[in-house]
Amino acid sequence: MKNLKTKMVFAIMLLMLVALVPAASAQKEDNYSVTAEEAFEHANTRMMALIATENDSEKWEGASIDPKPLELYDINGQKLYYEFSVYKENTLISRIDIGANKTLGSALRRIEINPKPYNAAEVMEKSIETAEAKYPTGKIVSMNMVVYDYPSVGAMTIVKDKTTGVEHRIFVDAYTLEEVQDKPATETELGVWSMYEQVSKDKIDENLKDWQKSEQFTKKLEQEVNNIGIDISAPISEENMKKLSNKLNTSSKVILSPYNSTVMLTTTDTSTKTLLDVPLYVQEKNFYCVPATAKMIAAWHGYSYTQDYIYTKMGGTNGDTTGIAPTPALSWYKLSRSEGGLGATRSYKTTTRSFTKAISEINYYRPFNSLTSNHCRACAGYWSYPDNSGEDCLYINDPARNKGEYWEAVSGSPEGMRIYVIF
Repeated sequence: MKNLKTKMVFAIMLLMLVALVPAASAQKEDNYSVTAEEAFEHANTRMMALIATENDSEKWEGASIDPKPLELYDINGQKLYYEFSVYKENTLISRIDIGANKTLGSALRRIEINPKPYNAAEVMEKSIETAEAKYPTGKIVSMNMVVYDYPSVGAMTIVKDKTTGVEHRIFVDAYTLEEVQDKPATETELGVWSMYEQVSKDKIDENLKDWQKSEQFTKKLEQEVNNIGIDISAPISEENMKKLSNKLNTSSKVILSPYNSTVMLTTTDTSTKTLLDVPLYVQEKNFYCVPATAKMIAAWHGYSYTQDYIYTKMGGTNGDTTGIAPTPALSWYKLSRSEGGLGATRSYKTTTRSFTKAISEINYYRPFNSLTSNHCRACAGYWSYPDNSGEDCLYINDPARNKGEYWEAVSGSPEGMRIYVIF
């Protein structure tokens, strides 16, 4: 292999190439592919739609999107997202992920709130360095920034053994710069998994319809914004934020915690966006996503536990390095307070992921567990897009390190199960 210095230069050049021109996928692009230019239009309008529902106008005043996205790939080699960065006075305040393929569902995939920045060039350099150390006689076949364990981002380098022809994948996390083992992720163990493999064939037609709704929404909003004299490509002003909010007829509210969940609402909520002020706790160990999520939900209801305590009560023991599965997690929520549980006796888990049900739970001030195939998060809010655009979102408190809070599209969501916590 080439020396490390040469490889680092190669990594930086490759990153620049990815940012400036469409990258070649390991799989042939199909008719459902989305261009970076199309994605930028969607990202711009989604930022406008979000700002229109915001109560904190000062946060977004002067914000603008970098039109050059970072292209993120799936571990199967297919382009997955265009990641657009939103800046205010050179400070990163948000990131917007737009799908790179229409079969994924609605155009909007995720909007991160106050994300932590990472250096993609540095990640690629580390990936090369790791590849060199593990396979000194190998040849680098490809290297991309990938979503290796949604929503975790890192670099994937494929190295081919010159003698055997066997290819090896090297994953390096974007934040920790640590190697991630190339093994399938499970309910209780960390690993990697493909987003595209999660898209079931019987959902593709539905996802394509949601994408079409997204396109219609983008065109309509662009026209409406133009009609009220807003330059969509310019940094947003406070005056224009007010115009947007009035034009889109949006409303939002934030509910402070803790709240007694046994008090039922007697009115119908009509807010476009509702957030429960659920505290965000970072998981204290890399397999503590379930206890950390439980700590968030318990704190919202006015109860305090440590993550170690919850882990133990859910069946974990000292020395374990595996996470908690949904069934023992549910048992702890239902376990009485006198026995060390939360006492939410009517709690239940389900694979039915209705947006209407999510709205109902949030309107009854009940945050719930939102689980992917191997990760648990707390859902603390909803955002109902206007005009049936197909881009309804849930607000996620993600306990994983460096993940934070984000809006996640319901269409094509990686969510596979929920645990509703009901007293």
